[in-house]
Order: sequence, then structure tokens, then C-alpha cells
Amino acid sequence: MKNIYIISAMLVLATALGCKKDSTSSNGNATAQATLEQNVLNDFANVLVNPDYRDIQAKALIMNNAVVTFNANPTDANLAAIRAAWKNTRAAWESCEGFLFGPVEDFDYDPTMDDWPVNKADLDALLSSSNPLQVSDVDQLGTTLKGFHAIEYVIFGVGGTQKAANITDRDKVYLASLTQSLYNTTTELRNSWHPSQSGNFTLQIVNAGKGSTRFETRQAVFLALVGSMADICNEVANEKMQTPLAAKDSTLDESSFSHNSVNDFRNNITGVLNAYKSQYNGTSGHSLSELVASKNASLDNKIQSQINAAIASFSIITTTYEQAIYTQQNQIKTVQNAITTLQATLEGDLTTFIQTNIKD
Repeated sequence: MKNIYIISAMLVLATALGCKKDSTSSNGNATAQATLEQNVLNDFANVLVNPDYRDIQAKALIMNNAVVTFNANPTDANLAAIRAAWKNTRAAWESCEGFLFGPVEDFDYDPTMDDWPVNKADLDALLSSSNPLQVSDVDQLGTTLKGFHAIEYVIFGVGGTQKAANITDRDKVYLASLTQSLYNTTTELRNSWHPSQSGNFTLQIVNAGKGSTRFETRQAVFLALVGSMADICNEVANEKMQTPLAAKDSTLDESSFSHNSVNDFRNNITGVLNAYKSQYNGTSGHSLSELVASKNASLDNKIQSQINAAIASFSIITTTYEQAIYTQQNQIKTVQNAITTLQATLEGDLTTFIQTNIKD
């Protein structure tokens, strides 16, 4: 009997120790999970968003300076420099649409800079009028009369055929005000997140769940991010690509004057990759991808594969989008399908993952 009591006591002690060990392990896993989630939020803001917005601002300044140079010396070479600067600024902007939430929506920076499609008749009417076109005047215009696409119209013209000699003095005044206004807006956007600015939105992200007035939980930020990623997929496939395709009207393309629409679309989906991987211009950090892979490697592989497939699919469109809507409709539909497949995974599997695994 004595031996039985000893054995029983040992079993009880072993069970208690085992339970204690499991509890400690569980607490450690929860702490590691919370640390990773916080690191992802920190790097989303500091490795991706802030560098992208700084890049947009810096490139918008280069474009503005190129306009000053052109207006002083209106040559075709200087016009080409503005066009190159426009495309560079455009690429940085389009890639940020993969995380289009926060101040960019709150303060209408998006439509102020990038409303489309523009109406040529409206632009021509403004240019032929006697309305003042200083920066303060341009700031008050409707969104399709300012921003990227109004600039695009002046510097590229219909079909990209603009020549320096055809840009009038009034065009130059309008162009100078347009690019200055755009630069001012990019500065406001940058400052809205910049850590040195009072009330910056970076604080709302990194303090999610611990004092943020915008996000009561870390989960709320991740859901906002995934929602933005899915939204740009929907916009590219079902609006930007579909609207001109369905209407057979190339004037409805996003960047029809420059023939830059396919690049715009591709950069939008590249922005989804950047958002998922927390990467920009060769620098990467802790990411949503890392968080997903830590618990479901197959889902991470699926998402990365679908993003990369969607980006790569644009290579089958071998002409401008303005021509492709007439001559490469099957290729366009293949691209749309790749993007909508990705969208479904983001809205389904990835959203469920966030809701299930991020519990703060």
C-alpha cells in the first residue's frame, strides 16, 4: 500500500509539473505572437508607408522642377524630362494604392491627385477661358481638372503626340500650377504619416490596441490593410480595366494620354505585394507574410503565388491598353481573372486567418 501511495503521489506531481510546463509554453507562444504582430505594424509604417510617401513627394518635386526648367526653355528634350518625372512619380503613387487607408482617404488626397477619367472637353474649355490659373485657383478646381491626369494631358496630349512648340503660355501657367499643387498635396500626405509631425498617423498604427484612437486592436489594423489590398484588386480588375473594355472607349482608360495604363495597373498589384511583404525599394521588414507563414505556410505560399501570378500576367498584354481593349480582349480577361482570384483569397482565406489568429 505504501508503494502505491508513493507512485500515486509521483503521478500527481508529474501531472502538475506537466501542466505548469504547458502553461509556460503557451504564455511564451502568446508573447512571441504579440511581439511579431507589433513588429509587423511597426515595419508596415516605417519600412513601407513612410518611405513610399517620402518617395512620392521627392519625385513630385523633381517633376515640379522639370516644369520650371521647361517653362524657361521649352524644348522637346525638356518636355521629355517632365514626362519621365511624371511616370516616376506615378509609379510611386500607384504602388501606394495597395494600402489606401488613413489620411489619404480621410482628407481626399487620392481624388485630389488622381481622379479619372478626365474629360478633354472640360480641360480645353478651362484652357480657352480667362479664368485665373494660379496655384490657389487650381486648388479650387474639380478633381478631374487637376492632379496627375490634368498634367498628363498638357505634357502628352491626345495619343502622346504633344510637342513643346504647341504648349502655349497659358498651358505653361496651368502646368506650373498643377505640378506645384500636386507637390503640395504629396507633402501633406507625407506629413500626415511622418513620425516627426504632431498627430501623425504612424502613431495610430504602432499604438493599435494600446491607446490608438483609430484602432482599438491590432486586429483592426490588419483587417484595414487586407481590406485595402482587396479593394485595389477589385478596382483594377472591375473598374480600371473593365470600364473602358465594356464601353470599347479608350478615353475611359486611367492614363490614356501617356499610354501608361498597363504600368499603372501592374504597379497597383505590386503595391499589394509590397503591403503583404512590408517592402519598398529593396528594403523589407517584418510582414503580414511572415505572420501568416508562422501559422499557415501553405496559405502564405498560396497568397504569394497568386500575387506574383497576377503581376506576371500583365506581360501577355503586348500593346497599349488603349489598343488592347479592341485587339487583346482575351488577354485582358486572363489578367482580370488572375486579379479576381487573388482578391477572393484576400477577402476569404486571409481575412479569416486574421479574424481567427489575431486575438488582441
